[in-house]
Amino acid sequence: MKKLIFTLLVALTVITACEDNDTPANNGKRLPIPFSKIQLSENSPYEAGVPTVTTTQTYSYAQGQLTDFTTVQSYTVQGEQMKIENTTSVAYNEHEAVVTDDSGNVSTYLLNDKGYATQCTRQEVSTIRTYTFSYFISPEGKHYLENITESVNGKVYAFIDMDYSNYQALRVTQKVDTYEQAYTATTPSNNGIANQSEVPCVFFEGLYPLSLHSAALYGKLLGEPFGILIDQVIPDGNTASKEVTKYTYSFDKRNIITSCKEVINSYGTNYIRTVNYVIE
Repeated sequence: MKKLIFTLLVALTVITACEDNDTPANNGKRLPIPFSKIQLSENSPYEAGVPTVTTTQTYSYAQGQLTDFTTVQSYTVQGEQMKIENTTSVAYNEHEAVVTDDSGNVSTYLLNDKGYATQCTRQEVSTIRTYTFSYFISPEGKHYLENITESVNGKVYAFIDMDYSNYQALRVTQKVDTYEQAYTATTPSNNGIANQSEVPCVFFEGLYPLSLHSAALYGKLLGEPFGILIDQVIPDGNTASKEVTKYTYSFDKRNIITSCKEVINSYGTNYIRTVNYVIE
């Protein structure tokens, strides 16, 4: 499956990316988030002899703004419950969000007058990652992320481009180092499901380098989530594998997402992932 992601491993220290938040003073005209919490949880795929890991990501909000982000991985070894937790704290200045995680990594987002990030600098122990962001503005005035470009120690390393020319067939191009892959992300031709939960597509948020900006996505610092839920993603060059990824959703009485089931079929084999949501 040609999809580059950062996977959280139990044996490794959790890497927290450029998380961020915004205060009302820096919000500009960005629409507030109408929830106090968005929580995602999922279990790792079954593997004989390996404990099942439950990963829970919790985004907390106050006054329509993201306030903090916590990732917890829990698992059992010989009957003993184990847990790895990483929490990110956020501080704000004018048009700026400064984020420090438990590992001491410092990430700084620069925000424009509308409250959207235009740049991010992440200072790690031995690496400096910088990012630029640009946006497509719809006729309704909504801002959707159009490009993210990552440079490592001053050299461009990765980017993602999104083309919104056809809302029913978004074109996504990802390049990481010398690897490049394009995708078509579709919405139903009729009766598309409105994204009332205001959550990013799990496919988009898993693509590197966007995978390092989950809090920015859930905090709307990288534009609005796409207004219609994606139901299918097809990679270019899938003649041999026939690879296709399909998404199905469950909802509560508010029409808010309670789960997203991702099924990747490649070379005739299904790879299934289910993400459960609690949105309050």
